[in-house]
Amino acid sequence: MYPYIERELSQGAYLGHITRHMLGLFQGIPGARQWRRYLSENAHKAGADVAVLEQALKLVADKR
Repeated sequence: MYPYIERELSQGAYLGHITRHMLGLFQGIPGARQWRRYLSENAHKAGADVAVLEQALKLVADKR
């Protein structure tokens, strides 16, 4: 997903438009709520990039 996201962001897309389709990715897995919350609160901010997604992934990984 990273190459796709980076390409779309370089073409002017907003991270929130991409990540909203990924919110249910970890449904039923510990850390899923934190994943959704972090993306919902941060993906729409100006300048949001792949680092936001990486930080959200850490929230899920920390719960495992």
